[in-house]
Amino acid sequence: MNTVPKTIWHVGGEDIRFRIPLLLALRDRGFNVGAVGSENGDAFANHQIPYYRYTLEREINALADIQTRTQLFNLFSKYKPDVVHGFDTKPAMITPIVAMKAKIPGRVRTINGMGYIFSSNSPLALTLRPIYRYLQRKASAAAGITVFQNLDDREYFRKHKMVKDGCDDLVLGSGIDIEQLIKNRPNPKQLAVIRQELGLEEQLVVTMIARLVVSKGVMEYLDAAKIVCQQMQGVKFILIGPFSSEGRQAVPIEAVQQQAKFVSYLGIRNDISTLLSLSDLFVLPSYREGMSRVLLEAGAMELPLITTNTPGCKDVVQDGWNGLLVPPRNAKALATAILQLLKSKDQRILMGTRSGIHVRENFSLKKVADSYTNIYYRALGLPHLEQHQLNKFRNEVNYL
Repeated sequence: MNTVPKTIWHVGGEDIRFRIPLLLALRDRGFNVGAVGSENGDAFANHQIPYYRYTLEREINALADIQTRTQLFNLFSKYKPDVVHGFDTKPAMITPIVAMKAKIPGRVRTINGMGYIFSSNSPLALTLRPIYRYLQRKASAAAGITVFQNLDDREYFRKHKMVKDGCDDLVLGSGIDIEQLIKNRPNPKQLAVIRQELGLEEQLVVTMIARLVVSKGVMEYLDAAKIVCQQMQGVKFILIGPFSSEGRQAVPIEAVQQQAKFVSYLGIRNDISTLLSLSDLFVLPSYREGMSRVLLEAGAMELPLITTNTPGCKDVVQDGWNGLLVPPRNAKALATAILQLLKSKDQRILMGTRSGIHVRENFSLKKVADSYTNIYYRALGLPHLEQHQLNKFRNEVNYL
């Protein structure tokens, strides 16, 4: 089909590898795909996806940001992808502006959440909000389409005129490859060995996976673990994820070490399917998300979920149906919710089953890839494809 864009590039940061399943699904739809990120490209090489590395710093750094823009401009000018698509806070602001200067016809960006600036009421966060709004308006003006992962963020951008009328869209997450998650799940014998290795035999396991920053609710998780373990025996809390270098937002290693009696910190792990398989309950007390990937992965693995009643979290959990919602920054409320589900196996099983159904029906990789296929068509000014056309096109590509 000659209307399909030749090349789609995803531009992100140190975790751009999480876009690989979506890139593969887009490749199955006939696109050539590539990625630009700040991590090493080993994961992309395994899938024969062209990968280009650039310099990106999370913190505000004028010299580093100039270097970032220059590197992106050189890449875009040299390879001329048809569409560049920026993910994460900085790439989503920088990518469309640089792409417009490099004369890239299709410019798309996804708002993966509004992070610290909107989850905190600190003087610094309040000071940065007007600057954030100004920068986002500039990025929206350069982008053909700005994509949101939840309704709250979309409404905020519209209310503050941070996005052009008719130039936005809503896609719930980046797609969960449910089949791959299930495929990676260990068998019962393997799971028993891992339980023994981690000291989790005969234990109810509560799991949290996140970067160790304050806004993910790590401190509340640590405090809630202590409360629960003081009231109930046979419970083990595990925490997985990298420590952060984000200044005041970083959770100090001492805070985790102090709660080692109640929480086992496992560091960075690649066996997420395994860890979710041995869990009885998944918890993410984040202050705000775009659309939480780990909540969706845990839901896909049919776990009951406890999270906060905040944007990007409440979109995954229907309170009392597939999990429980608690107020952010409230360790006592979090502990109460955890205790409620730990004491009821029937409730955990029912909620976990519903989580699997909810994720499969609303957040599947297929659904997200189909949505982005049409968004890329729109960004290039081409007619979008109806669902029956998408199905027909996928069949034609698979046949070839």
